[in-house]
Amino acid sequence: MMNMSIYDYRDRPAYGNFRTDPHYCENPHILKWWSPSHDELLSKQIEREQWVWYWGITDKILAITPSETIEVWKAEDPLCSRYAWYNILMYFAASRAEKLGLIKAIRKPKWKICPFCNQRFIEDSLPVPLVKRLGINQLDFCAPCLSGTILQNSGNETLSRQEVLTYLRDLADVLKRVPSQDFGNGMYDLYDLSTQERFAVLRVLKRKPTQRRVKKLFGSWLKALIEAEVLEDGTRRTSRGTQCLARDGHVCLSLGEKTIDDFLHAFGIHHEKEPHYPEGDFRADFVANGVFIEYFGLTGDNDYDAKTKLKQELCKKHGIRLISVYPSDLVSSKKLEAMLLAGLSP
Repeated sequence: MMNMSIYDYRDRPAYGNFRTDPHYCENPHILKWWSPSHDELLSKQIEREQWVWYWGITDKILAITPSETIEVWKAEDPLCSRYAWYNILMYFAASRAEKLGLIKAIRKPKWKICPFCNQRFIEDSLPVPLVKRLGINQLDFCAPCLSGTILQNSGNETLSRQEVLTYLRDLADVLKRVPSQDFGNGMYDLYDLSTQERFAVLRVLKRKPTQRRVKKLFGSWLKALIEAEVLEDGTRRTSRGTQCLARDGHVCLSLGEKTIDDFLHAFGIHHEKEPHYPEGDFRADFVANGVFIEYFGLTGDNDYDAKTKLKQELCKKHGIRLISVYPSDLVSSKKLEAMLLAGLSP
């Protein structure tokens, strides 16, 4: 009998019924610094995440607790010398949530029919990585159908050259933009899409090649996009991303910029590239209707984030309206449309 993973089941909870000792919440070393704000955090987390609320709750606790408080607790609590302190906090939180009756807010998981395989599955059979990608209130596909589609390092290693080209054209068509190399692997790639939109995207992603397969057949993702005619000729890779031409002829320094430029062009919105900021040697990506538009595609890099903050502060200082677009905003064409049209309205 082959080994089964938690991604292979439809008819049982992925993690069983999580229960903890009721005495765990009586830890005096934690109660010393635990506050009403921490209880409020538990309540909100349970409301937001339902039956998987305790996953990551320790990080949420750390975010609202002074680091020096945590360090003092770790040094004083004898349990921390016997067990992982990270887990001690999780079990304390779970026990306290039960004691306070907060878990009564957890709804009963529903049985559904997966649109792909037409088989019944229960919502809590989806492991946390899939729940986070879909959202607790939009779990409309089963784990076996999703696991080979949207998790990292998934994909088909045997697709032919023509199959990869067809896949790229279909993906660009359903997304209405140039797809990034890792689209489908990201935590928020599907998050803002409706179930119908997800079904359309997932139907294409089920045919996706691995990144290794694309590199073997074409040399790079960029070359594959060009051969598939998803990108026009004249594109090239730079340290900032993929330099390419938008449909109106503007040179864009990333695929994200091209997506924004093509949107503005499609809606007949006059726009110009790289306007100067009033101070410093800075340029925005676009200006339209007197509004600056920036695509902050490298968010997460410390130096880049510092520059982003400085640009945003300059706009506030000089009364310039700024639309800040991040990679997660490009996942849904409807979300980008709503953001840009609202930001550019008089």
